[in-house]
Amino acid sequence: HPQLRQFRLLITLGAMLVLSFFVFVRQYLQDRELVRLLQASHRGFENLQRLQTELVQKEKLASLGQLVAGAAHEINNPLAAILGYSELLAASGKLASDQESMARKIGQQARRTRDLVAGLLSFAQQSPAEKTLVDMGLVVQRVLQMEALRLENKNIKVQVYVAPNLSGIWGNSNQLFQCCLHIVSNAMDAMDEIHGGALDVTVQNDQGQVVVTFADSGPGIKDPKRVFDPFYTTKAIGKGTGLGLSATYGVVQDHHGHIKCFNKPEGGAVFVMNFPVAAAARGAALSGATA
Repeated sequence: HPQLRQFRLLITLGAMLVLSFFVFVRQYLQDRELVRLLQASHRGFENLQRLQTELVQKEKLASLGQLVAGAAHEINNPLAAILGYSELLAASGKLASDQESMARKIGQQARRTRDLVAGLLSFAQQSPAEKTLVDMGLVVQRVLQMEALRLENKNIKVQVYVAPNLSGIWGNSNQLFQCCLHIVSNAMDAMDEIHGGALDVTVQNDQGQVVVTFADSGPGIKDPKRVFDPFYTTKAIGKGTGLGLSATYGVVQDHHGHIKCFNKPEGGAVFVMNFPVAAAARGAALSGATA
């Protein structure tokens, strides 16, 4: 019957539309789940790469620290003799002008070597320092106050933002002060090449961590992946040993934190340090001590 046939066609079309809707919804949910799994896989891969990089860096620092600790102590004794005798020769007044100049140059190079040895000993020091509750906002402000005159002389404008109600971290204030000082000094040296710039510093809470960010407007870092390698430096000979950021990396790791650096697309380098808040950091330190 025509009416029955029309009714059957309408029922069939309605069933097809309902089934198509359910197929569409199922495919949409499957696509969302696939995207979520891909994002989780990507995050897991990035975390794996980061952990692998940190492990390799720790192995480098540990092996190099053991090597330089013994070598630095052996170098100190003859170095002190060279420096002492060169100063005696230069101050004796019995040398010709060219000989006195050579004696002073020997003393200068000996002092430079002494500073390098001191940096090696500081870098190789493996004993953890005493830790207390630290306000990273105050640490950063102390660093910038100490370097205020140099920053002004180098025509560098500083903008600082410290979040209110900033959480404390469990650490050693002197070591963290030195870490921030190394990063600020490197930023000043980089911007000095372009006769000035801007340095933006932020300290804030983020998901149970205290995040300290240093962003400069300098020329950037030639090889960010190697910046924490011992003895890697792009400075002129005599202006850097390449140990400051390596020591900074070790200190941040000792505080159960993370540090990374990268170049901004518009130019300039960014250093980011993440530290767990005091309760989590102290718990990790205590569990590590009892393990």
